[in-house]
Amino acid sequence: MNPVLSLRGVSRRFGTVQALLGVDLDFGSGVHAVLGENGAGKSTAIKILAGLDQPDTGTVELDGNPVRLRTRDSAIEQGIGLIPQNGSLVGELTLLENLALTQPRQLIRRRHVREVLDAAAISAALPIDMTTPVKRLGRAQQQLGELALAVAQGARILLLDEPTSVLDADEIHGLHVKLREFAHDGITVVLITHHLHEVRAVADAATVLSHGTVSWSGQVADVDDLSLARAMVGELPSSTPPPRPPIGDDAEPALVLDGVWAATDDLAPVRDINLSVRPREIVAVTGTAGSGQRALAEAAAAVVQPERGTRRVTGAVAYIPERRADALLPSLPLKWSAVLPRLRDRRFTRFGMVRQNAVDEFARDLLARFDVRPPDPDLSADALSGGNAQKLVMGRELDVAPAVAVVHAPTQGLDLRAAQQSRELILATAAAGAAVLLLSADHEEARTLADRVLVLRDGRIVGEHTAVEYDDAVHRLVDVRPNEDGTA
Repeated sequence: MNPVLSLRGVSRRFGTVQALLGVDLDFGSGVHAVLGENGAGKSTAIKILAGLDQPDTGTVELDGNPVRLRTRDSAIEQGIGLIPQNGSLVGELTLLENLALTQPRQLIRRRHVREVLDAAAISAALPIDMTTPVKRLGRAQQQLGELALAVAQGARILLLDEPTSVLDADEIHGLHVKLREFAHDGITVVLITHHLHEVRAVADAATVLSHGTVSWSGQVADVDDLSLARAMVGELPSSTPPPRPPIGDDAEPALVLDGVWAATDDLAPVRDINLSVRPREIVAVTGTAGSGQRALAEAAAAVVQPERGTRRVTGAVAYIPERRADALLPSLPLKWSAVLPRLRDRRFTRFGMVRQNAVDEFARDLLARFDVRPPDPDLSADALSGGNAQKLVMGRELDVAPAVAVVHAPTQGLDLRAAQQSRELILATAAAGAAVLLLSADHEEARTLADRVLVLRDGRIVGEHTAVEYDDAVHRLVDVRPNEDGTA
C-alpha cells in the first residue's frame, strides 16, 4: 500500500546538534507509532511534517508527491492535523472560540463555526464541551477538543505528540479506542510515544528513531518488546535499587501536612489534606489528572501557602514541578538554570561578583553526570527537549542532598533509559535519608517505588495503601487493537 505521508532523505541541524540525518519515514493507513529516546529526533520530524519547521535537506511527500509545507496553515490546508504535547488551545476561550480564531475570514460567522464544529464532533463521535473555557476542562476533554478542531479543519492525517503523558489509565484507554476508530474511518494516525505498552495496545506499525536516524521500522506484530527497546536505547543497564535502611515506626516525619486546604492554577484545589512522610520513606500520591495534584505538590513545596491548615518541614526542600519550564530560566544559557539553587554559594561568588569559570565548570559536570543532552552550558535552556529539561531539573534539585523532596510526574515524557535513571535517582535520594513525596499518574511507578500510596480524588485523599496492598490491576490498559471486522 502506498504511503500517505513521507519524509525523504530529511536532515535537520540546530547549531552543533544533528537532530535528523537522512531520515526516510513512511506513514500509511492505520496507526503508526514513532518511538525513540529523548533527543532522538521525533519532535523535529513531527514539526517538519506539521509545517512548523523546514528541513535543511530532503523533502516531504503527500500521496507520493513532493510538497512544501512552509507554514502550519499550509499543512492544515493539506489535511494534516497536529495535537501537540502541551496543547495549542487558548485557555480563556471555549473550543468554539478557538476554532473561530483559525478561520481565514475577517468576518467570522459564529453560527457557521458552530455548525462545522458540531458536524466534526458528531462524525468523529467526540463528546466535547464547546461552551466552557478550555482551562476549566479536564486534560482528556482538552485533547478531545484538539481532535475535534483538527477534524473540523479537514484533517485526514493526525499527528499526536506524546498525547498520553498527562492522562490517567482510563483516559489513555479512551484515547486509544478513539484513535482506532479514526484509523478504521480512513484517517492516518501518527503517534509519538515512549511507552511500549501503547505500541502494543493501539499501533499497526512502528518506527524507531535513534540519534536522528531510523534504527527500526516495520509491523508491530513482527517485533517483540525487547527488540524495540534495544532499537530505542541499546542495551539497558541492569538496575539494582540501592538498599534503604528500615524507616522505623518511631521516626519523626520530615514533612507534615495537617488539614491543608490550598489552591493553585490546577483544575482542582486540595481540601483537608493530612499526610506525613518520614526520612527514607517514599509516599506516592496518585489519581486522575485534575484532581489537585499540582495544588498538593505546590503546597508541600511551599510554592503556595495553605488557605487553611499547617505545613511543617524539617530541613531543606527540593522541588521538581510537573511543568519543567517553571524550574528553568528559559531564555538564558543552561548553566544559570543548573546553578540556580547554589548561586549564593561562596565558590560561585566573590566580593559580590559571579565567578564565571566556577559556574561553567559546575554546570558542565552536572550536565554530564545526569546525561543532559547536549551537555553545552551555553545552550539556551529553552532549546532542551522535555526529557532533557527534566533530567536537568531532577539532577539539580536532588544533587543537594535535601531533607525533603517533592517530585511531581518525574518520568512524564521520558524514554526508557531516562525513566530508569530518574527512578533510580529517587530511590537513591530516599536511601540517603530524604523524605520523598512522589506525585505520579503512573500507577506502576507508584506501586514499585513507594512504601505507601495515597489516592487523590477531587482534591481529597480517599484511600491509603501499603505498596504490597496497592492493586493497580483495574488501571491496566486494555488492548484495543482492531478485531477482524475492523472494530476496536
